[in-house]
Amino acid sequence: MHRIVFVGIIQCGIALAPFTVRAASLITHRIRCVSFVGAPYEREPFHYSFGAPLPPVEISIDAKRVEVAAGLRDGDREASVVQQLRGSAPYVDLHRDSIMVVHLCSEILDNDAMFQELMDDLATLHVLGVKLVLLVSVRLQVDLRLRLGLKKKGKRVRGLRVTGAVELAAALIALHRSVLLTSCLSLLYFAMLGFDVISGNGFVSGRPVGVVDGVDTGFTGAARLVDAAKISKHLDAGEIVLLSALAYSPSGETFNVRTEEIAARMTTELYIQVTAGHELAWKDTDATLISSGRRVASLRLDDARKLLERRQELDDDGPAAQILDLADFSVTALEQGVTRAHLVAPIEGALLRELYTRDGAGTLISRDIYEGIRGAMPSDIGSLLGLITPLEDDGTLVARSRPKLVEEVNLGCYYVLARDDLPIACASLKRLDAGGSVAELGCLVVASKYRRQSKGDALLSYLERVAIASGVKQLFALSTKTMQWFVERGFDEVTLDLLPQERRDIYDNSRRPKVYRKVLKADRDVDVEDAFWTRRHAGNDFE
Repeated sequence: MHRIVFVGIIQCGIALAPFTVRAASLITHRIRCVSFVGAPYEREPFHYSFGAPLPPVEISIDAKRVEVAAGLRDGDREASVVQQLRGSAPYVDLHRDSIMVVHLCSEILDNDAMFQELMDDLATLHVLGVKLVLLVSVRLQVDLRLRLGLKKKGKRVRGLRVTGAVELAAALIALHRSVLLTSCLSLLYFAMLGFDVISGNGFVSGRPVGVVDGVDTGFTGAARLVDAAKISKHLDAGEIVLLSALAYSPSGETFNVRTEEIAARMTTELYIQVTAGHELAWKDTDATLISSGRRVASLRLDDARKLLERRQELDDDGPAAQILDLADFSVTALEQGVTRAHLVAPIEGALLRELYTRDGAGTLISRDIYEGIRGAMPSDIGSLLGLITPLEDDGTLVARSRPKLVEEVNLGCYYVLARDDLPIACASLKRLDAGGSVAELGCLVVASKYRRQSKGDALLSYLERVAIASGVKQLFALSTKTMQWFVERGFDEVTLDLLPQERRDIYDNSRRPKVYRKVLKADRDVDVEDAFWTRRHAGNDFE
């Protein structure tokens, strides 16, 4: 597993604001973008009938409920060292031997305290078995040198710096400084732990960007090739690899390439990404300020794409535009095969909390593993019977008549995972109480040809999101033969009396299935479970 990490702060107006943002800044830079339905809001009381379906809900976006903010706090969560170790152990196992490309934004180089804290966190990651590739942007330092030292303002076209001889020289000086600083601090924090930081110009080859909108971009380049084999050789030797914005052509030319682009390009070979900067935060529907701790904890790839649709409306120099630029690189990496990317603000310990705790400390962007999942239709009845009947015959599932199945499909109780529009897995989801906070998962079946491919995990994960979006707090499942599968996925065996009365009234005493319950909290919890099952992939689909 490989992960790309962008850690950064973004200039807000004139003053840098790594931890706080004035109300005026929030109002000025507000973007009306995405909202995952998992965000909290008040519902009008509503009474549901027993067995009512949980039809497909919009689990993607609400275009008015996300903003860009800085300095969000998670609140005080005191936990003992033992509790912290127990809680982080699964994540240590998840990330061990994974490759993480850590991208530091240029502002961090000018903040010694922040930089040192990040070095501590990176050293910890290495000790925990993570293979690290570091990239450091020097955009701010180049701008400062051009403006103060050379009395020249840099020119950009479509977000790219136009790199002439003067700009390239400034970039070389800034990059040399960044390498020295990183190496010195790396020695301070890493040497005592017994590993080295390797840097050089042979890892990335470049090509010229050329003419953009009629402007010759000069020595501005794009990543042509990232030598993954060479990088992996150093990582396997226990070394940390440090890359810069300089890339070289086979003919010996030097190009200035955005470090974010290099990181995103690496994911084709290296597999994973984490990004960082200002944070995405839920906007209160009746207020102008963001409450502390209302960070957007997770987004799916489609949600991130919809965020990017608003990019053209934003000032290129504003924090909202810059965080969306980082999100854009995340989307690029995800589209190339990365499963997850993260946006993490440069707050003390945020990187470790994001990677090693369930709640995280940033925004997780994940690929959509739910492709092909939809509500069942009457035309699917034949396929559903083909999936269900063999398991009814061997007693795994309770028998149901065709008319009953047709009725429940028409009500919207059934979902299918289809391939080429042919259902290869199915499940039902029904409410069990008038308040709508309890639901039952049933009839979870995967065609034998597609078992051990995590299809059941994908369907379960999707239905958990539907349930969360519909206000469900407890999800029940009854089983006679597949108990361990549910236990491994967070369900606990409970007594029959915890089922709502109406469900107990129709409990099948002849089959006496065991009762399992899972407490649903938030989409972030589902994201974490997705990560574990994606890593293992060889899921045991029992159905």
